[in-house]
Amino acid sequence: MMQCKNKATISEFGLIGRDDSVCTANKFLSANICETAYKELEEFAKTDNGKDVLGFSGNGKYLQAKSYVGTIQTKSGFTLEILPKISSDKCEAADNEIENSKQIFMTLLHLLHKLPNFKQIDTAKFEVQKLDIFEIFILMFLEEVGQIIKKGIKSDYSTQEENLFFLKGKLRFGEHLKRNIVHKERFYVEYDDYNQNRPENRLIKSTLNFLSKVSKNANNVRRIRLYMEHMNWVDLSMNVENDFRGVKVGRGMDHYKNALKWSEVFLKKKSFTSFSGETISFAILYPMEKLFECFVEWWLNKKYPHLTIEPQNGGVEFVKKLFTVRPDFVIKNAGEICCIADAKWKLIDKEGDFSQGDFYQLFAYKHIFFDKNLTSDCLRIYYPKTDFLTCEKYFEYHCSSKIKIVPLDLKILIKKQNNE
Repeated sequence: MMQCKNKATISEFGLIGRDDSVCTANKFLSANICETAYKELEEFAKTDNGKDVLGFSGNGKYLQAKSYVGTIQTKSGFTLEILPKISSDKCEAADNEIENSKQIFMTLLHLLHKLPNFKQIDTAKFEVQKLDIFEIFILMFLEEVGQIIKKGIKSDYSTQEENLFFLKGKLRFGEHLKRNIVHKERFYVEYDDYNQNRPENRLIKSTLNFLSKVSKNANNVRRIRLYMEHMNWVDLSMNVENDFRGVKVGRGMDHYKNALKWSEVFLKKKSFTSFSGETISFAILYPMEKLFECFVEWWLNKKYPHLTIEPQNGGVEFVKKLFTVRPDFVIKNAGEICCIADAKWKLIDKEGDFSQGDFYQLFAYKHIFFDKNLTSDCLRIYYPKTDFLTCEKYFEYHCSSKIKIVPLDLKILIKKQNNE
């Protein structure tokens, strides 16, 4: 039996197996893992939540990742990373595509959450590419908390209620009578106290407390403990939802904004898809289609600043009272619709990889959103660039209208974004 490693990295649609044959069984980055970890993931794949993330392949011989990317940690401590499939060339993936995929993934998350940019982290100092994805999330949060401590933990007035031996603030008469009918020497009072125990600090400390239990990186754990000592006078949040509603990010609180975004990600699992089960400790995963849509939205806004980009609008009835259509993007010029577009996260390696359903969708958009005066740029589908799909293509419908296929090179466009 092979020795159980504590981590494996695959790509979307990559395979997970228990022998070396898995690495040549399909064109995506796959991994050979030990029996214990495989059985934990296998049990997860059989659950209602897990079947959306992992399926079975090769007559049940392998597990196969679906279109979620992120990280899964099992109860035994094994970590599985699932990265975007930015290439179908396995040789390239074996060399440097893991690092490229990880960088692209982090930038896509930045665009999705409008979080602090991945480029702000000193990658040489922290060896980011060697960290698990989840540890990178933690590291980015800790960088923001470090800025808060450096610039100063903010205090605010908070209402306190206590049963004191002296009168302070205002007497809560009803509560005083209930509690102190025997203890005449006491006063049940309400007063305002200026301290650090405000909602923003409670949320950050609660995030640190949560991460202290799940982080496995020694440097991250050390920094978490250090920062918790700095917040020694702050309580843990007893009601996360209420504390988020009480957040104030006005004057003097700008240095809190990014850390609070991370707290929302960790404590509320905002925009994360979170799973758990008998064999899974935690899993934080994103549907790659959603990440690609957010990337295309960002790119369209940069490419066409003079146009209005409306992502996922309310939809239009296709069959009255039964079906609606909802394009990924409605693009307007001076209030008039000039283009309808979808974003499809698919690697097109041959013409047969195009989906007939995708073209049907655009055909429906044509009849719903446009009259007969249709230009060749009005209907578009955006795909990731591949060795086959290197430049724009046009396909013609039977009615002479055209659909434009636009490939986007994520590696180049994201590198350009990170260098700006």
